[in-house]
Amino acid sequence: MHEPLPISGRLPAHLKIKYGPVDLLGRFFLWADTAARDRGVTLSFASLQDLVEANKANSDSWRPLVPVFDEALGGVTPETAFVLIGRNTHGEVVATQAARIYDWPETSLKDEATSLRMFYADSAAAFARGDRCEITAPIAKKITGRVVFSGGIWYRRDFRGKDLGTILPRISRAYAFTRWNSDFTIGMLGDGVIAGGLAERAGYTKVELGCIKLVASPLGDMRCGLAWMQRDELLADLAAIMDRASVPVIGPRVAEDANH
Repeated sequence: MHEPLPISGRLPAHLKIKYGPVDLLGRFFLWADTAARDRGVTLSFASLQDLVEANKANSDSWRPLVPVFDEALGGVTPETAFVLIGRNTHGEVVATQAARIYDWPETSLKDEATSLRMFYADSAAAFARGDRCEITAPIAKKITGRVVFSGGIWYRRDFRGKDLGTILPRISRAYAFTRWNSDFTIGMLGDGVIAGGLAERAGYTKVELGCIKLVASPLGDMRCGLAWMQRDELLADLAAIMDRASVPVIGPRVAEDANH
């Protein structure tokens, strides 16, 4: 049984590192939070309803949310997902990121996606509506265990090009790992988004284009690619970011604070 996740408060106030190397993760979270603030974005935890409301309020530049993050449709709970919202100096929502954990010890991404169980609490009703998911990536059969779906990504137009795509997806992956000890992190990204470089900026090294055909209420028809990462790659990516950013090793006191 998972613990409830924070639905308010600043990111540094909720840094409880249950899994993973405390020194690396502590350094990363402190750097990432500062890097976001340097770009005019203050990150806080929020509720799933806050994410839904932000999505509806910005429909001119943001497609409807995938049902994975919809409590009514998708069966997601406050114990199985968290939301990060970035606000500018005026308190306006300018960026979002979310993650959800799935426990698939005896099944796989292929089974859960094509059966629609991944997306809907009531998959039979979804099939009856005409919703479908086809996934052709061979890796989908091997993605099992504790799987984090990273999504709910949006940046307001005037905050695009500020490299937030390098920061927020990594925070999402890393925070999910510290809480759930994830085996895999996955993302489903439109082929155009991948072509624009978001998957690469977000640190995904494994991407298969055009392998998912999704018809999902209320999203509509979408063809997208699959990005995936295992835990060792996740940690290696964070270490590489820390090296590139020349972030010094933190002292034991800071590491201890990050673990509480």
